[in-house]
This record gives sequence, C-alpha cells and structure tokens, in this order.
Amino acid sequence: MNNYTHTYFLDGKLHVRGSASAAMPSVLYVEPDGQHQGASMNFHIHNALPLAEQAEIAERLAQGVTEWADSIRAHADAERTAADELAEARAEIARLKAESEVA
Repeated sequence: MNNYTHTYFLDGKLHVRGSASAAMPSVLYVEPDGQHQGASMNFHIHNALPLAEQAEIAERLAQGVTEWADSIRAHADAERTAADELAEARAEIARLKAESEVA
C-alpha cells in the first residue's frame, strides 16, 4: 500500500468507468478532466481475490461515494431559502396557468 494523497477538483467533465475480468485486476478509472484527458486515478483490486470479494470492495467504494453525494444534497437542501421556494411556486403557477389556457 502506498501512502500519498492526490487532490483533483472535479467538475462536469469528470468521467468514471470500470472494467472487470477474472484474468486481470478489476480497475476503476476516474478521469477528472474527461475521458482519456489529462490525469487519472486508477483503483485496482487484485485479481487474486475471489470475484465476490472484489464486488464487496467495489460496493464499499460505491457506498462511500453515495454517502458523499447524499451529504452534498442535504447541504443544498438546507441552504434553500423561502425566496427560492416562492420562486418555484410562482413558476409552477405560471406553468399551470399556461396549461389551462391551452386546454
């Protein structure tokens, strides 16, 4: 196990893909600048591990990412203001009004 840290700032160009094979290590590719563009992070799971154990490792990684996304969503929800909700309600009223005029 190597002990170092890399920091990447992620945006909409992020590309993530994975590959799995019984003969080769399972790999998760995280490409912050887009597919095959610039730096990438590769997470390998040794193919000496049974495939079921490899899947469990991948699921732990996925769970951590899901929890991260959930915490970001919760933070965004907490920052919603009454003005945001009022603007959404007005937009919905306008949409419904336009629908009723067409019908």
